[in-house]
Amino acid sequence: MTTRTKAFAVFLAWTLVALVGLCQWYLLRVSAGVPLQWGGFLAGTLQSCWLWAAFTPAIVALARRFRLERGAWTRNLLLHFGLSLGFGFLDTLVGEGVAHLLPFGTPRPLLIAFLGQSFLEIFSYFAVVAIAHAVDYYALFHERQVAASRLEAQLLSAQLQSLEMQLRPHFLFNTLHTVASLVRTGRKPDAVRMIAGLSDLLRASLRPDAAAEVPLREELAFVQRYLEIERIRFQDRLRTRISAGPEVLDALVPSLILQPLVENAIRHGIERRAAPGEIILEAVRQNGTLCLRVQDSSSGASIVSPGRSGGGIGLSNTQARLRHLYGHRQHFELAAAAQGGTVARIELPFHREPVNHGRPASS
Repeated sequence: MTTRTKAFAVFLAWTLVALVGLCQWYLLRVSAGVPLQWGGFLAGTLQSCWLWAAFTPAIVALARRFRLERGAWTRNLLLHFGLSLGFGFLDTLVGEGVAHLLPFGTPRPLLIAFLGQSFLEIFSYFAVVAIAHAVDYYALFHERQVAASRLEAQLLSAQLQSLEMQLRPHFLFNTLHTVASLVRTGRKPDAVRMIAGLSDLLRASLRPDAAAEVPLREELAFVQRYLEIERIRFQDRLRTRISAGPEVLDALVPSLILQPLVENAIRHGIERRAAPGEIILEAVRQNGTLCLRVQDSSSGASIVSPGRSGGGIGLSNTQARLRHLYGHRQHFELAAAAQGGTVARIELPFHREPVNHGRPASS
């Protein structure tokens, strides 16, 4: 708010006070049957209120200089009481001067006039002091709320970064273990191809913003590169099917949100069985929700809740990241599929604009 706006607001507030006083005076006169003398009362009331409007910046400055707070309460209260008498006397002095100048004025002896309206003068002064304190305390409260929100946002960002930084070495070590297996079994050309693919994946995963969301098409491309590596390892035993319509490819999802699910599906649906298996990845939009499903060909007996011991760092971090980003508007479950196998299902708000990572969504 500019200085001119503040000055206009103060002028308007005191004019409103004057109008309220005039209405009260009018009703009292009418109810008592006393003749109305508009000129003198109107001039006196407006003059007094506009003079207090001129006093207000100085009183606000004094209120901020001598705050009524712990440690200086008594001293500053006495000081403000004396200042209220001073401002009140000045108001009375100007008012009586105006009454002498106006033809319809009714001047009174200065001391009698001051004593007669001293209570109102003191009240006016302390009303300004109280409003100044209230405005300052509200501003301080707002500043502390903003600071707390910033701190919460920084904490959430740090938590998300920690979760994602755990995923990177987890993914790296698992893939290197696979490369080592290929080398031990004499499949060196496959190991070389896998290392090249791993290099591409690491480059794609090293995002500067750990809390960033990415379009689903980028996340699917990342998963496809990961599956290409796994196909080298499992050959014909691994079949994959990805289904995602063009209407969902621009939806934003947390980066590296699908790779842990696919990795878990390969571990339980392909790695532990001799027969070929299939990994099915589907993305569909249902009203305002984006549903992501990763299904494998396992028996379903190896389902482990990601929140329990043994659930794996990938699934646990996936669940934690979803909770941090979307609050109760997300859903994550790992269950037996109706047609056999295990299905990991994620539901999150469908959106193409980044969500507020400063706090979990509340509605």
